[in-house]
Amino acid sequence: MLRFLIFLSFVSVVFFSCRENPPTYGDVLAKGFENKSYKDFDTTAYVKIFHEVYHKEKSKLINPSWMKELADSTEGMTLISEHLFDGSIDTLLAYFERSEEHGIRSSYFHTSAIKETLFSLRKLKTKDVAAAYPLLAKLDLLSTDGLIAYVSSLKYGVVNPKRLYGRYFVPQKRMNYSKVVRLLDSVKIGTVLTDIQPKNQFYVKFQNLLQSGNLSVTQRSQVLMVLEKLRWMGQDFPEKYVFVNIPEQRLHIIEDGKTSQSMNVCVGETENPAYSRKGENHETPVMQGMLDAMQVNPVWNIPNSIVKKEILASVRNNPNYLASRNMVAYYKGKQVDPATVNWNSDSVENFRFKQNPGSDNSLGNVKFLFENPYSIYLHDTPAKQMFGQSNRAVSHGCVRVEKPVDLASYLVNNEKQAEKIAKEITTDSISKSRWVTLKRQMPVYITYYTTWLDDGEKIVTYPDIYGYDQRLKEALKKYWAN
Repeated sequence: MLRFLIFLSFVSVVFFSCRENPPTYGDVLAKGFENKSYKDFDTTAYVKIFHEVYHKEKSKLINPSWMKELADSTEGMTLISEHLFDGSIDTLLAYFERSEEHGIRSSYFHTSAIKETLFSLRKLKTKDVAAAYPLLAKLDLLSTDGLIAYVSSLKYGVVNPKRLYGRYFVPQKRMNYSKVVRLLDSVKIGTVLTDIQPKNQFYVKFQNLLQSGNLSVTQRSQVLMVLEKLRWMGQDFPEKYVFVNIPEQRLHIIEDGKTSQSMNVCVGETENPAYSRKGENHETPVMQGMLDAMQVNPVWNIPNSIVKKEILASVRNNPNYLASRNMVAYYKGKQVDPATVNWNSDSVENFRFKQNPGSDNSLGNVKFLFENPYSIYLHDTPAKQMFGQSNRAVSHGCVRVEKPVDLASYLVNNEKQAEKIAKEITTDSISKSRWVTLKRQMPVYITYYTTWLDDGEKIVTYPDIYGYDQRLKEALKKYWAN
């Protein structure tokens, strides 16, 4: 039995249960449309027409499978025709018509078709209620489908970034059937639509730019992509945070929406031939977390991918390679003597490798950690010369920071502790590795914006080093407003 029909049969009972003879849905329609013929509403006849309309409109629906599941479900209340006489559909249309403020064409949400159907239904003067069945069914389907798509688009983004990028590691909340049911059970559609409007401060600023009419064609497409990326984020930035923008290849410490400190960074190497030296893919992922610890004079636990691609080949070519790089090998948790190992044996692929603290450690003299399962972190580097280059996409995926002392001092937020760490970081002597737990955890965002706003709220652009924007642009074209 249709969820919709459950409403048709029983919603009046819910709201008028105190009366001896509660009105039928036909009574509700007759009163709302001021037409007595609606009192003859026939649920069985309507079901047949509803299914016919569904199959006719199916190809136009954004989420046809959800619409069918809703229609076939026997749980709870249903689609949104229950709001036919409370002004909610008019409110819904008003929001749909303003969707171009978000860069999304209003026709994506069936706006014109809903308006035409609603107009036809309101002007219909008939003595046969069956004439209204196709219009009621079409209005219900398109309005519900449009509402779900609108809420999903503004809360989570029009497209799923995880389907576009293999290294997009920010957890994504997407619309699912249980969320759809909860949405449709909401009492006030207007309140729902108001609440889901993006509140991110940068989103609002880019929206204003979009509506200003002062953007070139290129800038407009760039701003539309930024809005979509901010919808993926789904929340505002906190008061203080560390912001790493991969295309800019810089790190910013942000306080109250302004940059208090900034520095160059090196990001992951890309296979994009325009920005790659080796044609390898070590792209830094888009991700976020809470910086909560530092390791001064760190030990580098070398990832297996680097071991297989680089370390083993180097050791086979030069038996003294490990010693020359301050590295050690382990097998089943025990350190091994490199001179006793047959490095051409397959078993060496099961070895684990570490680089001890020292001036030549690939992580430099400090690494900054935030919890994630991908072994990505921020760190110092002995290769300081790379920070002076314009193309700094040279790492294996982690983010190398130009001014580790400044970042460490900011994070510990304690003058004596900062001085101690600074001394350890800048010393030439090899010291014992130690951990520093941050009392003030700091949000960190590793992002990918080729277009952003500077502190003066002027548009700035950066090279699309990983070629991400073209993929996004192609995915968004069918949703964009002209």
